[in-house]
Amino acid sequence: MIRHLAHKDIDKHRWDSLLLKCPDRLWYAQSWVLDRCCPEWEALVSDDGSIMPLIWRRKFGIDYLYQPYAIQQQGVFTPRTEGRPDAAFLAAVPQRFCYWDIHLNERMQVSAGQDERIKENTEQVLSLVPDATTLRTGYSQGHRRNLRKCGDDPPVIVRDVTVQEFIALFARTTGRRFNNVPADGLLLLELLVLSAIERQQCTLLGVRVDNALVAAACFMEWEGRSILLKSANDEAGSERQAMFHLIDRYIAEHAGSGILLDFAGSNTKSVARFNAGFGATSTVYLHLVRNRLPAPLRWFKR
Repeated sequence: MIRHLAHKDIDKHRWDSLLLKCPDRLWYAQSWVLDRCCPEWEALVSDDGSIMPLIWRRKFGIDYLYQPYAIQQQGVFTPRTEGRPDAAFLAAVPQRFCYWDIHLNERMQVSAGQDERIKENTEQVLSLVPDATTLRTGYSQGHRRNLRKCGDDPPVIVRDVTVQEFIALFARTTGRRFNNVPADGLLLLELLVLSAIERQQCTLLGVRVDNALVAAACFMEWEGRSILLKSANDEAGSERQAMFHLIDRYIAEHAGSGILLDFAGSNTKSVARFNAGFGATSTVYLHLVRNRLPAPLRWFKR
């Protein structure tokens, strides 16, 4: 049986305990992460311990499911190793959510139903089981060349990056370059990073030139998976091949640990190529849009 829980009825401690029992668990589905993204998030929970967060908003009096900024995947998380309950959970979502625009997690495989569209997104992952030497042999020739460009004077990797300077660098570089940050996106990103640092789930690495931060990467670390949540690199950082060195340092420090480095991927070819250059391989997760809005809103949102 799948039960719908309003926010006030969710036992956050039990939610996190159930999540830990799911082999497909992801950092994004922790209760504190959901609280930051959507303070009134709701949930579906089944008797076998499968769970699905419902991240929602209201606009023009209509409740809808959406994908918060910096949260790559959501959907069903289950302790089952066979016979995933994905379709049953999607069918159990309350009908008041008549519009969905969400990213399912990588384990979910569903087909488009009536009034639904599905698109494939890609992410890149790298297993850090081998030692550093072995992992580096998997780098592309271009990446190895970029790592050698600084010769005997590689950029110094620092760990004293503050959240505020990371957000400021991201806003004027990556955020501006891709122009896809919503109005509340930077604030949410800052809250997520601050809260993750408090819980010892985040590592910030950076490179400075003349004491100014020119490149930085933010890794979310939880339950054997490290997510490269966001990165930033300005012109001075690019001149020093800083991002190549940041990722290489992280890989070297965690080589042999067995964790999975999740580059969080991208459909942007240049970003996917950068990730693949470290030996990462691509996996697919699905973007699901369901439109059961009343006319004429349904036609407007096509």
